[in-house]
Amino acid sequence: MVERRRRTLGEQLGGEPPEGVRALPEPDQQALADLIGDARRAQGAALAKAGEDGLKYVPALLRGAVRKAVGL
Repeated sequence: MVERRRRTLGEQLGGEPPEGVRALPEPDQQALADLIGDARRAQGAALAKAGEDGLKYVPALLRGAVRKAVGL
């Protein structure tokens, strides 16, 4: 299994976290960053699955072209 580099909360949010979040201890901020990363990966997987499932309604001969057109 490939070990991923843990992104900081600022990296996950694309900027400085809100003041209230910055007040959290560093381990809690990192735990929040990890949870956000996990949620984003799960969301990406769900979107990819939905895209693939949606192709079931496209005629087989057109699926390749549709995949390319929508970026799947």
